[in-house]
Amino acid sequence: MDGKIFDSFYEAFKSKDKRLDGKYFMGVSSTGIYCRPVCNAKMPKKDNCIFYKSAAEAEVNGYRPCLICRPELAPGNAKVDSSHQILKEALRLIDDGFLEDNTLQDLSLKLNISARHLRRIFKNELNISPINYIETSRLLLAKNLLTDTNLNILDVAYASGFKSLRRFNDSFKSKYKISPSHFRKENNSFKTGTVTLKVGYKEPFRYEALLNFLARRAIPKIEKVENNKYYKTIAVKKNDSYVYGYIIVSNNESKSALEVTISENLVRVLPQVLSIVKNIFDLNSDPYAVYDVLKSANDIIPGCFKLGTRIPGSSNDFEMVARAIIGQLISVENATEVLSEFCQKYGKKLKTTIPGLEYIFPIPEDISKIDNIYDELCALKMSRTKADAIKGIADFLVYENISFKEIIDNRNVMDKMLRIKGIGQWTANYVAMRAMNESDVLLDTDYAVKKLFKENDIRDVKIFDKYKPYRTYLTIGLWEI
Repeated sequence: MDGKIFDSFYEAFKSKDKRLDGKYFMGVSSTGIYCRPVCNAKMPKKDNCIFYKSAAEAEVNGYRPCLICRPELAPGNAKVDSSHQILKEALRLIDDGFLEDNTLQDLSLKLNISARHLRRIFKNELNISPINYIETSRLLLAKNLLTDTNLNILDVAYASGFKSLRRFNDSFKSKYKISPSHFRKENNSFKTGTVTLKVGYKEPFRYEALLNFLARRAIPKIEKVENNKYYKTIAVKKNDSYVYGYIIVSNNESKSALEVTISENLVRVLPQVLSIVKNIFDLNSDPYAVYDVLKSANDIIPGCFKLGTRIPGSSNDFEMVARAIIGQLISVENATEVLSEFCQKYGKKLKTTIPGLEYIFPIPEDISKIDNIYDELCALKMSRTKADAIKGIADFLVYENISFKEIIDNRNVMDKMLRIKGIGQWTANYVAMRAMNESDVLLDTDYAVKKLFKENDIRDVKIFDKYKPYRTYLTIGLWEI
């Protein structure tokens, strides 16, 4: 590393620059420990420091995670900062749990490249192999569970993606030179039938603004916002079956992390659950990178973008499309009422001790089996066009075996959705925004957005082209005005 660049990194870590959190890590040769930029430990001498692009690279070079700043809570894992689109997609799929039931060869095929090329990309971009990244991700998730929960060691091993307890123990001893039990702390969360752990984010984070968005659209009986917490029932598909449960999310602002409580039965699909939380709360967003592109948009429409804005994501593909379809041409309040009736009629009952969480949103397999779709859905105050669209998207997801989180070509899937009767461009774009991680959707056909454009005398939406690839954040900001 060039001397001037090294000095700038050292000063950034010394000043605890939060903008680097999740992007870079510092190894300390005198202790064998690596840290985040926000670590509260005494800053080591410059001669003892070396900087890495990822936690995996630090661990490959023999460093162990700091027990003070806890690298497993670092946001982003550098993936949103990668200049290489294939790497970005590979890391997204890995973090979403794609390798729980698939191999690296499957991942390569998904990305339409060879396994050799995939290894080359990892080496060039992150200076590690795919295996290094996967193993470190599993170890850091395990460390998080060992530190923050009272799960037994075997459950921690399987929840973290290890196939056997022996492999789990060997990996810990090989990497960290200590046993997993070293990270155990007294914690009673599991005794209540739940597990709580932290998931880090980059500051600033407009948590309450995102919560307000979710609260206004909350579907009674399956989700709610109460006491600054988000409650949601979820269904996680694993192989050909579903695992049902609920999540509770709150903000630990002092730790720059969300505290995520999950019901006990969701532990076996923990990587997928954490992926859902990251998607709902847009935790991989880099707020300063977005702000640098969008800040001048406020000169066009005052207040249309605020630093720390996030894109409210989705917990379930079918749920998000159904929300968009049912919400067409009616108020948010009317849409949530219809959606709640839809859930109570076709969703599975879920036993919880939390008032207001009673049903799971219907799964597409059950809707796809309905024969008399008009008789069934029109009784819920849906038009025949909306009934067609609900049935059509259910069939599409089931028979095409589509998962929005695993697709590489969003445009191709959106084009297929547009062929379904009752799904138009607004619906496809809305789904892309909230379920496909599409950061560049300016929803200029939306009624509220068109109204704002008219009020601000904006006649050509091309004026916003310079704000690519973050125009979805503008859409969210426009809805807040």
